Amino acid sequence: MVDDVRHPVIVDTDALIAVANTGLWSRITDNIQLTTTNVCYHELKRHVREMSEYAPDGTRERWVHDGSKRALEPFDDEEKSFTTVPCVPRPHGEDAGEKSVKMESEQHTEVYRFAILMDTHGRRAINRVFGDTDETTGKAVAPTFLLYLLLDDGECTVAEFCQACGEMLRGEGWTGYQAIQAAWEAIPVDCSQYLPDTLLS
Repeated sequence: MVDDVRHPVIVDTDALIAVANTGLWSRITDNIQLTTTNVCYHELKRHVREMSEYAPDGTRERWVHDGSKRALEPFDDEEKSFTTVPCVPRPHGEDAGEKSVKMESEQHTEVYRFAILMDTHGRRAINRVFGDTDETTGKAVAPTFLLYLLLDDGECTVAEFCQACGEMLRGEGWTGYQAIQAAWEAIPVDCSQYLPDTLLS
């Protein structure tokens, strides 16, 4: 499945899984237009195929299976504004999805406003691409920013946003110092009323 339409927000495999596992996913699919690459799309398909839907609740295998399955649904639904674009040449290997988002951002820099991925090196590399191009104000940000876009559009409350961020950070195990710092970078919202200090920057 490949489309011609490129929306200004491009998301990699891990970010899609992380956000699809939050309680705000259906509002994202109803209100935000996203693009991913065919490489990320196939990674999600592979996760659904290879990870057991019967793995115990709370395990990484179940989290990845369920998140991948939910993340695929809007890309397969013609009524949703989610598109999959081809990445050429197609990268291979463990971090192929992330590489494909970087390649797509390099090849169509002017189209993208946000590239959403958790990997620090990936974000830095894409931010260098955006920084070297005059025609864009694009930025590579962590997956929590996708939830912030929903809040910024008035489609959820601050409480719902903060709770979904907490849900994502705990579920993904993004609770180390660097992950927490990355999660809140570029997000001008104080969640201290809703989340413990251990999940705040």
